[in-house]
Amino acid sequence: MAITPYVSAAAFRAHPTAVDTEGINTAVDAIGDPDAQTAELTNLLLAASEWADNEVDQPLSAHLYTQRERVFAGRDGRLSLHADHGPVVEVTEVGYGYGPGALTTLTSPEVWVEQDTNLIISMGSSGTVGWSGSLQFGSPAAGCDVFVQTTYVAGHVATVLTEPADEDDVSITVLDPTGIVPGGILRIWEPGVEESVAVARDWVPPTPSSTPEPASVSLVRPLRNAHTEGHDLSGLSADLRKAIILHTISQLLRPDSAAEAEYPDNASSSTRKDDSRPTGMGLLKEARRILAGYGRVR
Repeated sequence: MAITPYVSAAAFRAHPTAVDTEGINTAVDAIGDPDAQTAELTNLLLAASEWADNEVDQPLSAHLYTQRERVFAGRDGRLSLHADHGPVVEVTEVGYGYGPGALTTLTSPEVWVEQDTNLIISMGSSGTVGWSGSLQFGSPAAGCDVFVQTTYVAGHVATVLTEPADEDDVSITVLDPTGIVPGGILRIWEPGVEESVAVARDWVPPTPSSTPEPASVSLVRPLRNAHTEGHDLSGLSADLRKAIILHTISQLLRPDSAAEAEYPDNASSSTRKDDSRPTGMGLLKEARRILAGYGRVR
């Protein structure tokens, strides 16, 4: 579930959408209220973000995920498994054993990640908590199935700035540091002052958590521009962001739901203005085409 939209209201308005975003909320007390209109646009963008997650069958934003399955133990002392979610950024913990109730835990697992989702895990990694399997004859033997529990970070950075930043600052504060890694390249999508930033290689990320806290992120180079809080810091590709924007436009183009057609050709919606496109289905098809390349591979 997306916590914040993958595209902010400000970034959406900066995109050449040709739709009106000041008449979305038609409540009497909301008409003419910029904050109320922005809040409703943010809701639409959040819905579009969750729609994109559903389309690809996995969260696009970076998140901590625990996967449980039985895996064949190789004769080379390694476990090979396919991650349910991707791309895998970091594997934080691996547990394995003959039974699900007694697992040997690797707190610093040695993992080789292939093609973003294929994991090769050494059962002899450092940081191993002593074997606690139900059979007391050593660790699992090669050539048998073992129960494996793997916790990892997967997805793309999708967060916002929580504090203003000045030009030449060498750090930024973000709402959710999940997925941010030393040396990573991210982009601040603040209209008019967009810029890419590189995370310092000596920056130590906080321990990944399912309830992340805001964190300060050190940068390689000073910021070229000043930035205000609330704007996107993202590792999502430009085309993924475009899919979110296209879905949101399609919802803004959609007239009232009294008609039976999914996207009627009557331009009765106040957001449509003089748009010549008869329906919003073409926008949805293009959004789905973009997302098709990011779908979960089982």
